[in-house]
Amino acid sequence: MLTLVNGAETRAGAAGPPAGMARKARVSATDAGTGAAEAPGPIRIVLLRLCIPQAWRSTSGLVLFAFVLTHFLNHALGHVSLEAMQQAQMVRRAIWESWPGTLLLYGAVAVHIGLALWKLANRRTWRMPLWEAAQIALGLSIPFLAAGHVMSTRGLSALYGVEPTYVTQLRLLWPAKALSQSLLLVIVWLHAMIGLHHWVRLKNWYRAWSPLLLAFAVLVPVLALTGWIEGARRLALTHVEAPPLSGLLLDARARLIDRTEAVIWGVALIVSAMIVTTRLAGRLGSGPAIVYSGGRQVKGKAGATLLEISRAAGIPHASVCGGRGRCTTCRVLVLEGSERLPPPDVTEASALLRIKAPPGVRLACQIRPSHPLTVRPLIPLRASTPRVVQDDDRWGVERRVTILFADLRGFTQLAESLYPYDTVFLLNRYFEAMEQEIRRHGGRVDKFLGDGIMAVFDETSERRSGSREALEAAQAMLTALDELNVEFRSTLPQPLRIGIGIHTGPVVLGRIGAGQERGVTALGDSVNVASRLEALNKEFGSVLIASDATVRSSGLDIPGAELREIAVRGRVQPLRIHVLKSLRPSRTTSELSSALCACAGNNPGVRRV
Repeated sequence: MLTLVNGAETRAGAAGPPAGMARKARVSATDAGTGAAEAPGPIRIVLLRLCIPQAWRSTSGLVLFAFVLTHFLNHALGHVSLEAMQQAQMVRRAIWESWPGTLLLYGAVAVHIGLALWKLANRRTWRMPLWEAAQIALGLSIPFLAAGHVMSTRGLSALYGVEPTYVTQLRLLWPAKALSQSLLLVIVWLHAMIGLHHWVRLKNWYRAWSPLLLAFAVLVPVLALTGWIEGARRLALTHVEAPPLSGLLLDARARLIDRTEAVIWGVALIVSAMIVTTRLAGRLGSGPAIVYSGGRQVKGKAGATLLEISRAAGIPHASVCGGRGRCTTCRVLVLEGSERLPPPDVTEASALLRIKAPPGVRLACQIRPSHPLTVRPLIPLRASTPRVVQDDDRWGVERRVTILFADLRGFTQLAESLYPYDTVFLLNRYFEAMEQEIRRHGGRVDKFLGDGIMAVFDETSERRSGSREALEAAQAMLTALDELNVEFRSTLPQPLRIGIGIHTGPVVLGRIGAGQERGVTALGDSVNVASRLEALNKEFGSVLIASDATVRSSGLDIPGAELREIAVRGRVQPLRIHVLKSLRPSRTTSELSSALCACAGNNPGVRRV
């Protein structure tokens, strides 16, 4: 019986290049596009990411989100009482109005707005996904709506020493500013949620937690909106002693708001002028000719990124993160002209380093070609055409899965002692039993390979992890094999034996073949590793070999298994595996089922596969 243990979990790695592209080198920060070999390390990746403007933008956004979240939760206390709102406000002010808090908050505002406007000014095309356009529009409206509120609180407090209590602010807002204040609250929250969603949607845990996060995303603004309105209504119905703002302070507040809005409009005009200048330069400049695999050629605008050129030409081009360098789904293989491209900057180099990209692979959102290129998008979107029914599997979809290989031992020699019809019947009966157990545990048979089986277990399952299902399926397959041996005891000269290899990692799922006989299959290095693990059973005399990535991701331990390290051809780092030896004849596979609970092992050293 398989047992869950605490802490047995692995982080899902980034998906690598599609199958058919050999991983010949690991790219570094300065030579990611040239293929110079260098083993990446986690510390180096972190240091690289600290230099990425997008990382600064994301970090500053998280700081601003923390400020907004505490502010909105403070509003929600209006459902309790004005005193509760004010007490929580004192705690918030102690944090955010301290010197560290002030520097952190104002620094985050400057970095986030500055980087966002700089990226906006350098756009070469306005073709973009709807969510990206909505986020930009919401973000641009925030300064105009927030100017009055900020000057009424921070402005009066910093310049005139007016304490921004809830009593004072609610009197200023209710009822004249109720609509604009509520609109500001909703816009700020929507802008933050769009950004957070498209940032964490790539994380493996997001799908399982998304229902709870959705409830959180809805409840917080609703409670904040109704909370501050309830507090304002209570204040209007009760007599609360508080010194009102004098006429001089009201005039000072109006002047602060006017000057702030003038600054905002000035910045808006400067950014608009930069956008117009950039667009004119792109139209007047000599743009590069881009040839896509398939023969289509387009003329790009000068200074535009390859992703912007694709979008402007209406060419489907994947970009999950919206061209921010947070993912690698826009990557392309540069077939011609790569030698004239500038080396990757820190944003691109860090992303290529994480996926161990081979030579010639670049991110379309980061390169700005100034000369002709011939490229092949590696993760293209499906073409939108009403005449052909297409699906994502036609193009290939990157996914983290668990691959299981099972192979009958010595079946060729065994078949020589049987009649051909008996051999076919026995093999079909074996496949039927094995496929039944694979399907029962959430997997699917990818293909039958002679007397072998390749099965795929999806790691994105909301119910359970594919690695856990694969290990449990292996246990059930060994049990089913015992039953088959009993069934064919009088026919077989010796019992059937199998070897199972299991590995978890990124693959490309796509439809392979010609005509109508095209099935979805898994391709990539992870498939090769699983196949090699299965073959190793012959060398180790074992029934099951699972990679450490699979075991840790499953939350299960395999008792009696030996923990080894092996060197695999094509890999720099050794691979840790769990080897379960063959059982003695006196033991049955059922005993194995009850034994799979705790792990023990040793490391006899590195073996060459």
